[in-house]
Amino acid sequence: MSGLPLYPIYIVDFFGSLCMLVLSFIALRYAWILKRTHTRNVFYTYIFWLCMTFVALSISRSTGHALRGLLLYSGYPYLWKKLAPYSGGLNSIAFISAAVLTFYFPNVQKVMEVIKEDARRLKEAKEELEIAHEKLRDFNLRLEEKVKERTRALVLSEQKFRRLFEGSRDAIFFCDQDGCISDINPSGMNMLGFKVKSEIIGLPMKQFFVRHEDWEIYNKSIYDQGYIVDFETQFKRVDGSTIYLIITAGAIKEKNGTIIGCEGIAKDITTFKRMTEKLIYSEKMASIGQLAAGIAHELNTPLGIILGYTQLLKEDIEEQELLEELKIIEKQTKNCKRIVSDLLSFARSSERRYISKVQINDCIKQTVTIVKHTFELKGIDIVLYLDKDLPKVIADENKFTQVLMNLLNNARDAIGENGTVYIWTKHEGETEDCLVKVIVGDTGEGINEKIKRRIFDPFFTTKPAGQGTGLGLSVSYGIIKEHGGTIDVCSPPSDKEYVSRGIKTIFIVTLPASTSEKAKKRLKQLISVC
Repeated sequence: MSGLPLYPIYIVDFFGSLCMLVLSFIALRYAWILKRTHTRNVFYTYIFWLCMTFVALSISRSTGHALRGLLLYSGYPYLWKKLAPYSGGLNSIAFISAAVLTFYFPNVQKVMEVIKEDARRLKEAKEELEIAHEKLRDFNLRLEEKVKERTRALVLSEQKFRRLFEGSRDAIFFCDQDGCISDINPSGMNMLGFKVKSEIIGLPMKQFFVRHEDWEIYNKSIYDQGYIVDFETQFKRVDGSTIYLIITAGAIKEKNGTIIGCEGIAKDITTFKRMTEKLIYSEKMASIGQLAAGIAHELNTPLGIILGYTQLLKEDIEEQELLEELKIIEKQTKNCKRIVSDLLSFARSSERRYISKVQINDCIKQTVTIVKHTFELKGIDIVLYLDKDLPKVIADENKFTQVLMNLLNNARDAIGENGTVYIWTKHEGETEDCLVKVIVGDTGEGINEKIKRRIFDPFFTTKPAGQGTGLGLSVSYGIIKEHGGTIDVCSPPSDKEYVSRGIKTIFIVTLPASTSEKAKKRLKQLISVC
């Protein structure tokens, strides 16, 4: 076969195949670098796999051209015939792979655009979520500040309430829907005589009312009106004594109006009540004294005339029967004059004499010496507990002895037979405010609560007719008042010192000591009157 030589073509084909092989590996290397540095970039991944197909294609082409020339010119054409199908198949696979990658990339690109769009939306949603989160965080911070502020305000309010609740001088109480005490402040506990709060919690408030009708009024007002204002009543303390209270309370309701309890304040007005009663009694006694003084002066003159004429008639009449009748008239007239004299003493209109500094202990000892024999005949002992450092008092010794005699005689009559009379003297306070107390107690039957308030009334007596005029305590009351003091009665006494001795009644006479300002002023008044 003749023609142009094919060596230049074979040389170019050989070296071209080698160049293609080298270039395809270089391209694969750069594609691998790009793929590794941009792992999430689909385009670089596509380029990497495309370069892989080019490498496969360059290998198959190099094998098909360069190896074919070498085998043909080296005398091994039969080897090429065996390798030629494989080389062609590899070329076809490489071309198909390149075509598949080329057709697949647009779909991947669309998917990536969708993914990018979704990623964009997710980013926007994330940004919005971050903004919302920031707002929520700010709101939470503000909410925390508000909660802290409200908590501080609530704590301050609770502290104010607690200070008011704990420090109030009045009783503050809370009750549940059954009327049982659920909480009470220390003043309320002390008012009712409790020392431990657990002892009073759960107790029905009803049991503290002295009068059942007062509880009915209180409970009805709470449930019908929802409140009660300035309700005055009596409560029974745990030791059995009674106190006067004024209560203001209101119902505790739920939103639907159901009453679930009540809350209230109770003020102890026992001292005020007793002072008011004493004031009223003093005014009454003063009025009775003025009336008694007027009556005494009006009766004194006709009684003196009757007594005088009776005594004159006794001298002129010798008939024994008439003489006995005149003696009866004289005796009863003298009794009347004695009553009038007692009325004058009660009215404090008698002459004041012998005002001086008196040692009460000496008066008591002298008086006891006088009555001791009479008391011993009835089996009554007199026990003295006298204060050795007792200050003197400014008084009329004779009048004070009269007071002691009245108190001792009353104690004797209360005991009857076989008992004990106790006399204490005490002093309280500093020099300028010092008070002297004389306490006379007896183991008699005591004084009935119904008549206790009347024992100082003139002409009131529980003794049988002919055994007393009922002026003894009235006169004693007037004398003590005249000396600027007080006289009180307790029956039964609450002090253990008296109860342990079986004492049922005590009379407490209180006088200002001679060193006190009150006694000095009183002395000036008495001297000016005298």
